[in-house]
Amino acid sequence: MLEHGPYTGFLMSMSLLKVLDYICSKISMLSLVVMAGITFADVFGRVFFNSPIGFAYEVVGICLAVCFYSGLYHVHKKRKHVKIDLLEKIFKGKTGIFLAWFSYIIEVVFFSALVYMVYIQAKESRLFGDVFMFLGLEKWIILAVMAGFAMVALISLLVVYPDNNQE
Repeated sequence: MLEHGPYTGFLMSMSLLKVLDYICSKISMLSLVVMAGITFADVFGRVFFNSPIGFAYEVVGICLAVCFYSGLYHVHKKRKHVKIDLLEKIFKGKTGIFLAWFSYIIEVVFFSALVYMVYIQAKESRLFGDVFMFLGLEKWIILAVMAGFAMVALISLLVVYPDNNQE
């Protein structure tokens, strides 16, 4: 028998995609806060104590990548990415639907290639033993996390396909 805790109803009422959206958005926000905090501490230390944080550049770069890839889930799901929609007013009906699907397929192919390339980069980084200079952390671990977030973003892209009801 399942115990009913404070989050049992919350998690059971949500689909897997909603849980992924929730987790990715919280990770994205947390990475932004960490990035801002590290940047502030680095500049503060540099200006007032003439001693910057040595690992700040690496942590900010990692946080930027985490924020980008974890935030892509929401961007794809809501179809809120940057796009040129000047021709949407001109092409309506079947032509508009065809163009929407054509651009969607190109987007899926491109993003699938991106996921694959990040995965391959993680494998090569592990093979060569790349390590961050100040953190001492192996780079393939971060790249594998980025590949995971990119895969989650690809899933959100695949489940939100173009609307066929263009007027």
